[in-house]
Amino acid sequence: MNVSSKTICYGLLGNPVRHSLSPAMHNAAFKALGIDGVYLCFEPDGKDLKNALMAVKALGFGGLNITIPYKEKVMKYLDEITAIAEKIGAVNTVYMRNGKLIGTNTDAEGFFRDMRDTLRIVPKNKKCLVLGAGGAAKAVGFALAGGGAKEVIFIDKDKKKAKALAKRIAGYYPEVSARALKDIDETYAIEKIGILINATPVGMHPGKPLIDIKRFSRDIAVYDVVYNRETELVSQARRLRIKACTGLGMLLHQGAIAFKLWTGKQAPIDVLNRALKRAMKMR
Repeated sequence: MNVSSKTICYGLLGNPVRHSLSPAMHNAAFKALGIDGVYLCFEPDGKDLKNALMAVKALGFGGLNITIPYKEKVMKYLDEITAIAEKIGAVNTVYMRNGKLIGTNTDAEGFFRDMRDTLRIVPKNKKCLVLGAGGAAKAVGFALAGGGAKEVIFIDKDKKKAKALAKRIAGYYPEVSARALKDIDETYAIEKIGILINATPVGMHPGKPLIDIKRFSRDIAVYDVVYNRETELVSQARRLRIKACTGLGMLLHQGAIAFKLWTGKQAPIDVLNRALKRAMKMR
């Protein structure tokens, strides 16, 4: 990677982010297209979030990705929020226009594309169970509702947060039954769940999954937004021959959309995909 006085900086802002594969993906794309850019990771403390964004603006960064735990918190510090990010209530991508920081959400589209392409499934007329109610769960929930899901059910340790998210989705999609559960045991009583999505960080490190996939029908499809490893949830599903995948493809597709916003150029998907797979092997 050659860095010059004209190199434009891009990056991922979150905490923690040192595990991220995004630098490998975006730096490979810059190289392939001959763009003088570099993508780095930044881990500001929560109390420094506003200052970090002001620095990004003052220093002329080309754009940012936003991840845990700042997808919701970052919104109040941006100059503008796109309609899709406002609707979802979370930002995962920031781009510059006329000196302004503009926040949008590419997670929802990235998730939908990968669910369709990798699992060969769409949510239309299906019951969907989402674990989590944070920034990733918001994007997933809206993607499911927008894709015609029959029902979108949330469960989170913060019950008020899950209930608020269900209410928000119902406000935009009254034709979709959106609700929150009080306890994880309630999930096992729900019949014919078609898609189960883990939209929490559980699984980033080895450990027991939040839910026992054996207690569901073998017709269920499992999607885990965690991408840095094959989670136990995905492994368990595959052992049972249940259709399942990690969020690596979601990372790929949301990154490609962000790349186009930052540079104005179509992201080389094959280059991004190869870079991600190489980075995974090196772990």
